Amino acid sequence: MTPYDVFDPSVALDPTRFVGETGAARLMEAARHFPGGPAMLVFALFWAPIGPGIPAGVLLARHIPLSPLFTLGLYTLSDTLAAIVCHPLFIVLRRHGRRVKPLYWLGRRMMALAMLGVRPPQGDEAQGGRLAPTLFRIATVGFGADIYTAGMLTTVLRVPRIPGWASAIAGDLVWFSLLLGTSIVAASLVDDDRVIGLAVIVAMILIPRIARRFVPALRDRES
Repeated sequence: MTPYDVFDPSVALDPTRFVGETGAARLMEAARHFPGGPAMLVFALFWAPIGPGIPAGVLLARHIPLSPLFTLGLYTLSDTLAAIVCHPLFIVLRRHGRRVKPLYWLGRRMMALAMLGVRPPQGDEAQGGRLAPTLFRIATVGFGADIYTAGMLTTVLRVPRIPGWASAIAGDLVWFSLLLGTSIVAASLVDDDRVIGLAVIVAMILIPRIARRFVPALRDRES
């Protein structure tokens, strides 16, 4: 397997491709030939919008092996790069998106879908220097949805770039830390990639939902 086969979009639809002994061997073979080595492939899996993504990155980090702290550092770096790349793109979309009706409609629908179950900020929270409530809300969106949705919210609300994106990253890192912790606990109980991979996927789905049950700020206003 070449390193670039890992990012085949069809792989994302096959959750068993990189689990078990055969799956681990595929990942490690790709990692040995990836530019920059295995750690860079973990980073690329965290950052790339296509391919098996975070679950495969967590499994590969376990097989290399990388320490949890180093793995968290790679994820932090991937979020930082996402902010650097996406911020100017979101600015362009904010300035010109309204002129293209299909793009404006699509953007509003995508934001509404991504914000399901997450309480959006109030308009006055971003005004008059009251940044703390808005930044906290952006962080909750980063936790409950993802860094890209939180980054779009930062741009739409015209929050200062650095604190806005820092809040988005912080929320996403809390989510990933819980996800990584789940994989570590699962690995300590069962030495089977299929179980660990399933635990990671389930945690990706359930962690925000469970958090919304206990943290009022993460809930929709109608909840």
